[in-house]
Amino acid sequence: MAKPSASAASRQVLRLLQQLSQQSGLAKIRREYLADDLGAGISVCVVLIPACVAYADLAGMPAQYGLYTALAGMLVYALLGSSRQLIVGPDAALALLVAAAITPLANGNPAQYLMLSSVLTLLVGVLMLIAAKARLGAMADLLSKPVLLGFMNGAALILIASQLGKWTGLSLHESAFFPRVLELITRHEQIHATSLIIGLLSILFLALLRELQPRLPAAILLFIVAISGAYLLDIAEHGVALLGDLPKGLPDLAWPALSLAQITTLLPAAAGIALLAMPEGILLARAFAQKNHYEIAPNRELMALGLANVAASLWQGFALGASQSRTAINDAAGGKSVMSGLFAALLLLLFLLFLSGSLRYLPVTTLSALLIFAGLNLIEVRTWVEMYRLDRTAAIFSLITTAGVLIVGVLPGIIVGILLSLAYLIQFMARPFDAVLCSVAGRKGFHDVAEAHLSGESRYLQGLLVYRFYAPLLFANSSYFVDRISQLVAEDGDTRWVLIDAQAITFLDVTAAEQLLTLNRLLEEAGIDLKFARCNRPLREAFDRYGVTSALGADSFFAHVHDALAQYKLLHPDVAPELVSAAWNGVDRRLG
Repeated sequence: MAKPSASAASRQVLRLLQQLSQQSGLAKIRREYLADDLGAGISVCVVLIPACVAYADLAGMPAQYGLYTALAGMLVYALLGSSRQLIVGPDAALALLVAAAITPLANGNPAQYLMLSSVLTLLVGVLMLIAAKARLGAMADLLSKPVLLGFMNGAALILIASQLGKWTGLSLHESAFFPRVLELITRHEQIHATSLIIGLLSILFLALLRELQPRLPAAILLFIVAISGAYLLDIAEHGVALLGDLPKGLPDLAWPALSLAQITTLLPAAAGIALLAMPEGILLARAFAQKNHYEIAPNRELMALGLANVAASLWQGFALGASQSRTAINDAAGGKSVMSGLFAALLLLLFLLFLSGSLRYLPVTTLSALLIFAGLNLIEVRTWVEMYRLDRTAAIFSLITTAGVLIVGVLPGIIVGILLSLAYLIQFMARPFDAVLCSVAGRKGFHDVAEAHLSGESRYLQGLLVYRFYAPLLFANSSYFVDRISQLVAEDGDTRWVLIDAQAITFLDVTAAEQLLTLNRLLEEAGIDLKFARCNRPLREAFDRYGVTSALGADSFFAHVHDALAQYKLLHPDVAPELVSAAWNGVDRRLG
């Protein structure tokens, strides 16, 4: 068979790229946007160079690999992403996760560290692609705000602690947060004063610029001042460590050498990184899409982030995600399409090819000061205080997550937070809100007894208990549901009908169905009928499937509570409205 010609192969590649970009931001490029996009791209590149150098150091990688990671990510995301403003690249929290996962496995071998980082990044990308294929874009809501807040506060403190040695000129041996801080305190007499002062001045410089001129690129200005000062004053002669030369050009593309042992070891860490990066990326893209009045495709975002990580892996980079700061700068600078990210990538490429040596005189303590300043700005004390005011349980979970991150590490800490959130959710589902319903003089419809008796004379029909349950009926709460009804029936002492307002019951599982059948049998033995009103279609289908409908009878289901009420009056014409039981007035709508 004849091989396709070069022109035919080129056409096939172009056709494939066109298909891939149909739903991406490339389809929204307009000629009139190019000037704005170029200006935004320059702003993004100016900010990302120092940030990526710093995050590479945080991830335990040579400085240039942060730039390689950003370049690969931006190029791929521009081709495939659905957001017009999102900028991807290294991130402080993800860099911490990378370092936490790889450092114990590399045994101090730099080549092994790079190889493991590449494998980890590839696994992160593959997991994101699997999530995109499974259409799991909705998992953006999986991580609760308390967990994310707790994780970010803990990660920020670890970020600061990780830079204490470079800031003070010490070689600290401890890696965990509390032992590292304690080691610094016990070795304070060995602190290199010049490095400490330069780092402190760098933090003050960043703080003053943020306060006085927040729109200026503070990081790049700091680098210019620090590099100039280091060159003119020859501070290396005073024992201050400098960054040194970065290699020019780009690394060779290389597929990571995978082994089953590496995959097994790194897969949990890759899952943790993907679990953090995916929802953060989707939420950030969605926020800027809403601000600029267009829609994103969540699963497209997952695919773009996944392939961006795969590309970073081929350049021996480390795991990347969406960058909130660079995305905000891109939007504020007027970025209208993905061309701003492409322009930033092109400028970064030019820097790597021709200007990488310009950072050789950068003091390492200045780099650490940039990360410490970033960590200080990541700590959200006010947000936690406001959360504590609104929901103390959520605030405590957030605090436990922070403590978990600091005590047991970044990856185990976020798992602790997720487990706490799930436990809180299960506890809430197991003991949901409920209510006895009644009529109120002068008001239409049926109302919660716990509130209705405060605004008027609340009444019910003798022998009729109307009950509402504010949750799906599941294995976790079905026993509670049965116990609550049994309790209310016992308190009334004259119940003929138990009418369930099922409007809020959206699901029924097999365990709950069995509990309902048991409840119906117990009520029948006591001469009480069990009825349902306002059942939605999925609930009715579950009733049919599990035999609840046949056990109760089709005439036990009503479209509205009023229909059931009319039927009850018809069957029991002798009943008269009575004041709601005092026991019902005090019913607790949610027992812990």
